[in-house]
Amino acid sequence: MNNKGYTIPELLIVIVIVGIFSIVAINKASYAFVDTDTIGEQTEKMILVKSATAYANSIKNELKSDVDRYIVGKDLVDVGYLVDDEHIYTNVKVKLSYHAENDTVSANILE
Repeated sequence: MNNKGYTIPELLIVIVIVGIFSIVAINKASYAFVDTDTIGEQTEKMILVKSATAYANSIKNELKSDVDRYIVGKDLVDVGYLVDDEHIYTNVKVKLSYHAENDTVSANILE
């Protein structure tokens, strides 16, 4: 007998393989549509906080006597902890705090 077709198990295997490739391709393609502005803003805020924290560590003794200190991104540029860039939030207000219980400092962006 001349068999000119595929069996059901063969067809199911092909369908499963094509489905797996489709899922992977759709997942990879979905990253192309992520809002890059949001990712950029988050990265810039993270840079600002890390720079402010480094600055706060350098003035930890001054922060011990203050309750809180407020700076803006431009202040970090002026003292050399942040590079002046048109995309960095140079006008964003940052709160520097000293925590006596564990002798650490923190920086938080005020929005």
